[in-house]
Amino acid sequence: VFLKKPLIGINPYYFHYRDSFWNATREKYYRAIWKAGGVPLTLHHPSDSGSIKELADSINGLIMVGGPDIPCNVYEGKNPGLLDEDVMLPERELFDRNMFLIMKRLHKPILSICAGIQHINVIYGGNLYEDLKTLTKTSVDHGEFNGDVSYHDVVLERNSHIYSVIGKQNIKVASSHHQGIQKLGSGLAVSGVAPDGLIEAMEDTNHPDSFIAVQWHPEIMTENKDQLKLFQWVCSEAVNGHS
Repeated sequence: VFLKKPLIGINPYYFHYRDSFWNATREKYYRAIWKAGGVPLTLHHPSDSGSIKELADSINGLIMVGGPDIPCNVYEGKNPGLLDEDVMLPERELFDRNMFLIMKRLHKPILSICAGIQHINVIYGGNLYEDLKTLTKTSVDHGEFNGDVSYHDVVLERNSHIYSVIGKQNIKVASSHHQGIQKLGSGLAVSGVAPDGLIEAMEDTNHPDSFIAVQWHPEIMTENKDQLKLFQWVCSEAVNGHS
């Protein structure tokens, strides 16, 4: 019996060069989806919500990839001077926001990574630390965006959806970010934390299995079964139906 592989959309990591947008999504995301049993597809960000709905209707699941800093004006951030030089373009911010909301409304599985978890938190009304080292004095090395990757522990909540997917409470993760969640958005619950207390995973309180959102980079560690399970969850839910 031929089983159709799920089509997993990847939001575009656009940057502007001269007179057009270019996509710079890391290859590791594509490799992770293939390894988990899906077919990756890069999405293009149209300007109207009707076209975004067409894209959402055409795919079975969504990966929201890492990216640059979320603009302060989106969440009333007080420290724009602490942002990296690379800030998310308004076109991507709007596309990612609308794609997430439409996919969630269609009950299609979503895995949101690094900037993706930060963006979802902002969409739910939360805010961010513009720079962890400056604003939290953390002793945990969370790495740097587009810089060195660090590795640290994360403790998952036993009653959380992500715990049910991975099947263990203590995991090792790959980290590469300088921002983080400060205030959690309304309707969200913490499902994983770093040793310094930084929120590393969260879920919707009413529909915990509607998405998985993590601060770390599972695509870097797909040889690790714990991390591969996150991509396998998206692909499995996309094939078998997602409630």
